[in-house]
Amino acid sequence: MVIDLTLPLEDDMPLFPGLPTFDSEANVSEETGALTHRLHMSSHQGTHVDAPRHYDEDGKTLDEVGLETLRGEATIVDLREHRGDPISAEVLETADADVSAGDFLVLITGDVDERFYDEDFFTEASALTADAAEWLVDKEVSVVANDFLSEGIHDPERPVHNTVLGAGIPFVEYIANTDAIADRDTVDIVCAPLHLKGFEAAPARVFVSE
Repeated sequence: MVIDLTLPLEDDMPLFPGLPTFDSEANVSEETGALTHRLHMSSHQGTHVDAPRHYDEDGKTLDEVGLETLRGEATIVDLREHRGDPISAEVLETADADVSAGDFLVLITGDVDERFYDEDFFTEASALTADAAEWLVDKEVSVVANDFLSEGIHDPERPVHNTVLGAGIPFVEYIANTDAIADRDTVDIVCAPLHLKGFEAAPARVFVSE
């Protein structure tokens, strides 16, 4: 059994304010009848992986992170009771999750499934706070995946991204269909971003296998 945690890429889908959204154009060859598509999208479109280079000029690009980092057993942290609230260090500390150094963390509030296509998603969804970012770094986790905002939209200093990515920890952002795994302690997860050399991020297919 496979549980897909990936948002489908589609025209005019929501994207972080200020970034160009996804659009596509179909083309049918007059000579062969073959259907092809032209795509225009951000490297941060839909479910995607942020490599450290997104904010750290000395950080690894996506092709340097390596697929071995982006797959394996992941620890689930169920934060659904905090949906729509800031996710602080205190919230993470009291979430009753067994977090150890090297863990791949999956943080779940349900915000993406509840409101990703709502106009207020980027202002009303949960977001990690600066002290939560420090908590994640102090725990020495290897990857952080989430189904809410890694960071609120109003702080131009971007402390969460700078702290987490600056510590060499990739983000897997906007995972979906998380109710299917939220009640589990661990899952076997695979995050497979497009293999774009030198890029700071790319859309990814993310899934859990059983």
